Amino acid sequence: MKIITIIITVSFLLASSIATAVCLKGNPSIREEYADSESVFIGKVLKKKDVPESGGYYEGDEYTVQVKEIFKGKPNKKINIFSENSSGRFPMEIGKTYIIFLHTELGRHQINNCGNSGLQSEKQDIIKALRQIRRNQNETKY
Repeated sequence: MKIITIIITVSFLLASSIATAVCLKGNPSIREEYADSESVFIGKVLKKKDVPESGGYYEGDEYTVQVKEIFKGKPNKKINIFSENSSGRFPMEIGKTYIIFLHTELGRHQINNCGNSGLQSEKQDIIKALRQIRRNQNETKY
């Protein structure tokens, strides 16, 4: 019985360490991720297409997103975002609107699944903080 308890405990420890291993840099604060992002915006997913393995990435999905409100950067009105089919995946749904902290890696726009990006409806506190950051930056320009 003691061996079974040890095996179960070790299994839980391994599973939890694997789950946290995905977020190598931890979970950034809004300000940290804002500073590290190429652009930050609210966008609506228009379409999704499968992308085969290539360029050092596993297969994944490419989302076409229409930019609605910009907090940082100068993204195009429509932007393609890649989500690799791995533990770092950031899945999105067509027709849904997201707050997106964007970075580019190996020539592809991507989203950190350990960051502050997510459904607009679930991230109102983050959007409020971003609007305050933008307001503060505009005030310091004058």
